[in-house]
Amino acid sequence: MRGLLIPLVACIACAVVVSITAVSVRAEQNLNVENEKKTKILAAAGIVTDNVDLEFSKIETLYVDFTTGQFVDVDAKYDHIKAANTPSTSKPVPKDKDIAILKRQENIGPVYLWRDNNDDIEKVVLPIRGYGLWGTLYGYLSLSSDLNTVQGIEYYEHKETPGLGGEVDNPNWKGGWKGKKIFTETGAVNLKVVKGSSSSDYEIDGISGATLTTNGVTNMIQYWLGDEAYGPVLKNLKESI
Repeated sequence: MRGLLIPLVACIACAVVVSITAVSVRAEQNLNVENEKKTKILAAAGIVTDNVDLEFSKIETLYVDFTTGQFVDVDAKYDHIKAANTPSTSKPVPKDKDIAILKRQENIGPVYLWRDNNDDIEKVVLPIRGYGLWGTLYGYLSLSSDLNTVQGIEYYEHKETPGLGGEVDNPNWKGGWKGKKIFTETGAVNLKVVKGSSSSDYEIDGISGATLTTNGVTNMIQYWLGDEAYGPVLKNLKESI
């Protein structure tokens, strides 16, 4: 029995050290995740900076109730992704409308807004997500002041295959989004990723060998800028321009 005491004490000591280390680095890990998201939001808007917090402080963060299309107040710690996974703060997406394969949608979503010196809207960034080949892609789409022209796109998390669907991170592919149009004159979302090369202002070049990923990107754009998500609030903002 005495021979087992030393190994037992050593195991307990190691477990305590591991637990303390995990707790001590958790805050730093959360901070890094938050900083990465801020960096991606800024990058989608075409802003690259060494002082992320300073640039992010210039953004007006609003929250829209998807049921009413109106802006609402939320707790400062509100996380729309966590809200989407919580029944009390989300709703099921009907199968016939769930083109992005979300299953559940948060009731309230963030809108990141820049204004110029005249208090006019300069650009807007919207969170987007949807299923690709291996899992959900999470990212941001930036719109210019007319709320119909793409400023940029960035993904901060996905499981797509490197060299194929993972090309959503390729700067050349992302650069092809800038200047593309989203809505038709009737207000329909017409922006899509096509197979091969684009031939209109509403088309994005496809990614070779990544059909399911690019279809997923099209579907998430169609969903999040449509009537079930940010479409109504963008319409309201346009009317206020």
